[in-house]
Amino acid sequence: MADRKSYDGVAVCAPVTIPYRRFSTNSAHWWIGRALRELTRQAGLRPKDLDGLSVSSFTIGPDTAIGLTQHFGLAPRWLDHVPLGGASGVVALRRAARAVQAGDADFVACVAGDTNHVDSFRKTLSTFSRFAQDAVYPYASGGANASFALITRNYMNAYGARREDFAKICVAQRDNAIGFPYALMKAKLTLDDYMSARAVCDPIHLYDCVMPCAGAEAFLVCREEAARSLGLARVRVLSTIERHNAFADDPIQIRGGWARTLRSSGPWPGSARLTSTSWKLMTTTRSSR
Repeated sequence: MADRKSYDGVAVCAPVTIPYRRFSTNSAHWWIGRALRELTRQAGLRPKDLDGLSVSSFTIGPDTAIGLTQHFGLAPRWLDHVPLGGASGVVALRRAARAVQAGDADFVACVAGDTNHVDSFRKTLSTFSRFAQDAVYPYASGGANASFALITRNYMNAYGARREDFAKICVAQRDNAIGFPYALMKAKLTLDDYMSARAVCDPIHLYDCVMPCAGAEAFLVCREEAARSLGLARVRVLSTIERHNAFADDPIQIRGGWARTLRSSGPWPGSARLTSTSWKLMTTTRSSR
C-alpha cells in the first residue's frame, strides 16, 4: 500500500450550528440553507465563492447534493453526497481536504442537515436499507436499531461486556452535551436512568438510541493561506482514514476498519490522531442522547 500523503496546507474553519428542534415543519433544504447562509456570513464569502459542496442528509429525498446546487443557486466544480450518518463529518472533512489539496476546489462547504416531521423517523425506518427490508422485517423488526442489537449482542457474548459498560459511554455523552448550548437534552443522565430505561430492541435500550430531531451543522475547508487572508480561526488535519466493510469475511461486524489500516500501512503522516478541535464538526447524531 502506498504511503499516505499528509494534509499539509489544509485548514478547517468557520464552524456553524443551527440550533436543533425536536420537531420541525420546515424541510431539510431549509435547514441546510440556513447553515450555508451562516457559513458564508461567518467566513466573509459570497455563495458564488463556494466552488465545493459536501452534503449529508437522510431527509432531503428525493433530492441529492446535485439538486441542492440548483435549489441554492450554487455552481460548484467539486460535489459530494455523504449519506453516512454520524460518520459523515469525518468523511466529508477527509474528502474535502483532498479536493482542496488537489486544486479541485478552493472553498468547500461541508454541511449536514435534517428535518424531523411527526412521521419522518417512521418513514426513514421503512426504507432504511435493503437488508432491513429483506432480512430484518420478516422478524417483525426493522431499521438501524434491530441491526445494531444483533451486533451488540454478539459483542457482549464475545467479550463479556455488560449494559453497565455501555452506560459509561451514554452518561459521558450526556455530561458533554450539558455544556453545549444547543443540545436538546439538558438534564443529567445517571446510571440508574440508563439501566431502567425501556428496551427498544434488546439489548438496545432507550438511551442507546439517537433521538430524531431537526437541525444543521456546517464547516469550511480551504487552504491555510486562504483562511489566513480572511482572518479566520482554523485548525489543521493531522490524520484521517476512511474504510468501509473492512473485514468482509466476518459473519457479524465486530472490528473497526482502523485496525486493518494500522496493521497494513504503519505510521500515518503527522500522528495517528484526527484533528482535535473545541467545536463539534458535523453529525446526524445531534442530541448526544
